[in-house]
Amino acid sequence: MRIAVVTLPLHTNYGGLLQAFALKNVLEGMGHSVTVLDLKDKMPAPKGIKAPFKYMGRMLRRLVKGSEGPEVFKELRYRRELPVLATYTSSFVDRYITPRLIGSYKDVREGEYDAFIVGSDQVWRPLYFRGIEDAFLKFTRGWDVLRIAYAASFGTDKLEYEYTQLEECSRLLADFDAVSVREDAAVGMCEEWLDHDGAVHVLDPVMLPDADIYRSFASSQEKHPAEGRIMTYILDPSDEKKHVVEFMERVSGLGTYDSSVWPYVAGRPLSERVVPPVEQWLAAFADCEIVVTDSFHGCVLSVLMHKRFVAVGNSRRGMSRLNSFLSMFGLEQRLVHGIDPEDDGSFLLSDIDWERVDAVLQQQREKSLGFIKDSLKDKE
Repeated sequence: MRIAVVTLPLHTNYGGLLQAFALKNVLEGMGHSVTVLDLKDKMPAPKGIKAPFKYMGRMLRRLVKGSEGPEVFKELRYRRELPVLATYTSSFVDRYITPRLIGSYKDVREGEYDAFIVGSDQVWRPLYFRGIEDAFLKFTRGWDVLRIAYAASFGTDKLEYEYTQLEECSRLLADFDAVSVREDAAVGMCEEWLDHDGAVHVLDPVMLPDADIYRSFASSQEKHPAEGRIMTYILDPSDEKKHVVEFMERVSGLGTYDSSVWPYVAGRPLSERVVPPVEQWLAAFADCEIVVTDSFHGCVLSVLMHKRFVAVGNSRRGMSRLNSFLSMFGLEQRLVHGIDPEDDGSFLLSDIDWERVDAVLQQQREKSLGFIKDSLKDKE
């Protein structure tokens, strides 16, 4: 079957790249021809009559808030810098994902694909997916195709849709043949927000393949600086997270290796913001003793690689996905929002019952792969 995958734009986000790779890999393993659709313009600038007002509004907020205000011409800087920042991640995309680049979803024509799969990542979050209606396959309206959502995520439990968007997306979702979501709470959100009561909770695509596929990427690296150390992977740095890292250093007696990247932070030289290869990131997970992260996929890789880990709450990017993931495996106590001065670190240093975790993972894999196979049967 010819399948097109609709996901967030592929740029420098490790988790976003890995979930696209994993879903493509699994579908191809089932014998399908898979194309990941990717937009040429990752961050389009405001257009038309609204553009001057958009820029003027940013300028005014910048004047009021200073450096904490919005960057006025962020899209232009992003477009200029991305080819450099994504030097290594683009290589991974070209080699292992090989997406079809399109100007917009209107470029996709009827008859090119038999099925469209939306997912995973925060593809149903309007803040991240511009033109959210296309994340519900508006561009396929009237076509005789399968429409499937696999592990689609709202990213947050707070409603970010405008009323008109909710109405339109609800109508579009009614045409889907099968719907699954990445967070347990999203099952209820589909029903409450979009009037859809048939959503199923499944695994993030990164967890569908065996961990050996990620270890094989890691083994391709010549240098292994994270070996025997604490790996830190922080998306949004803060003093609180710094204190957690320092605490883990103190109670474990181990040094740290920082895999964090902040490519879009203005003010640092461009050469210092180039995102290292995906393979190098995976090697750090494979080699380290402990992981400290505020990233959803950082927690996912920790579980797959059987690493003791500390998840630091990251409300900015949405807590529902992290809470859902940890509760699935009974690992809620690995989540911290700070450090208790009286904590000796014994629990966070303790071993995890990986036999129990793997049993849950196997059960959820079978359920998730079964969802995909059953959803694609109609067109076979």
